[in-house]
Amino acid sequence: MHLRPAATLPAMCLSLGLTLAAVTGCSEQVKGSASADPNAAPATAPATSKKPSTSTSASKPADPTAPKQQGDVKITTKKKVTGLETCGVLKAADIEAATGGKSSADGGCIHSTTGPSTVITQMVTVPEVADQEGEKKKIEIGGNTAWQVSASKEDCQVTVMLTDDPTAITPAFSVSVLAIEELDTCATALKLATQGFDRIPNA
Repeated sequence: MHLRPAATLPAMCLSLGLTLAAVTGCSEQVKGSASADPNAAPATAPATSKKPSTSTSASKPADPTAPKQQGDVKITTKKKVTGLETCGVLKAADIEAATGGKSSADGGCIHSTTGPSTVITQMVTVPEVADQEGEKKKIEIGGNTAWQVSASKEDCQVTVMLTDDPTAITPAFSVSVLAIEELDTCATALKLATQGFDRIPNA
């Protein structure tokens, strides 16, 4: 059912009113009873025309979870991408060994350390390298395509592809290192990303 805009209703009523007035003015009273004309053609129901739908099928929006990659992806070692703990690949001991600091967390996505002061994020995720700002460098970890993105001297992220399966929801492992004190953030991120990659089971 197609609803007409409310603005057209007064115009329709006025048009209908004028039509009825014209018919009433031309009619005259006829006495007698009404009877059907036997020679008249049988009445048919007015054809109802279905108004074609004006809505067009819009193109399917891009899946926000689809991997955003830069260039071709090389996969030498295909890794498991289902059933993993999103934030549990690296433990506090791994973070402490890589930074030399003391971690205040026993697990999870975000670890903060003291001596030196750092904030480290780890996650099995979607590679969003194409949208990141900073100096991007394509590298390899375990024979798989990886990217190192350095937004500044104090902030570096390394993301390594786990698979080239287009149906994988989280096909990458990423480690981000933000250092408040002096620390080679890219070297630390690379070390942790490599360690996490090696720990994830092969597919």
